[in-house]
Amino acid sequence: MFMIGRILSYLVKSASLVGAICVVLMMVHVTADVVGRYLFNTPLPGTIVVVANYYMIIIVFLAIGVAEQERSHISVDVFTDLLPSGPRAVLSVVATLLTIAVTAVLMISGWSEAVKKTNMVATKEQGSQLFEIWQSYWFVPLGAALMIAVATYQVIVTITGARDGLSDPLTESRFLND
Repeated sequence: MFMIGRILSYLVKSASLVGAICVVLMMVHVTADVVGRYLFNTPLPGTIVVVANYYMIIIVFLAIGVAEQERSHISVDVFTDLLPSGPRAVLSVVATLLTIAVTAVLMISGWSEAVKKTNMVATKEQGSQLFEIWQSYWFVPLGAALMIAVATYQVIVTITGARDGLSDPLTESRFLND
C-alpha cells in the first residue's frame, strides 16, 4: 500500500514539474512575442493559441492532482473543526468520495471530447495560419485521472489506517536535516 502512495507521489511530482516547466515556457514565449511585436514588428505566430490551448490547459489540469495530494482545494471548516476526530474523518471520506464522483464525470466527458477532437483533428486559426490543438484535449482526462487516483488512495488510507506513501514524513525530514 505504501509503495502505491510513493508511485502516486512520484506521478504528482512529475506532473508538478511539467506544470512548472510550462509556466516558464509560457513566460518566455509571451515575452518573445511582445519583444518581437513591439521592437521588430514581427510577432510570433500562434502565441495566443499556444498559450490558451496548451500552456494553460497543462498548468491547470495537471495541477489538480497536486492540489489533491496536498489537500489544498478550497474548504470551509467552520463546523467540522468543532467535531471530534471520528466524525471529522467520516465527513472527510464522504467529501472525498463526492470529489471522486464529480472528477470522474469530468474525466469521462473530457475523454469523450478528446476522442472527438482527435478524430476531427481540431485546429484553431490565428491570423492566416491553422494550429492543431487536438492534443491539448487529452490533458483534461489525464489530470482528472491523476486526481481520482490520489483521492481514491487517500480514502483507502483513511479507512484502513495504513501508512500514507503520498507524504512520507521520513523522506521530508531527511531533506530538512540535510
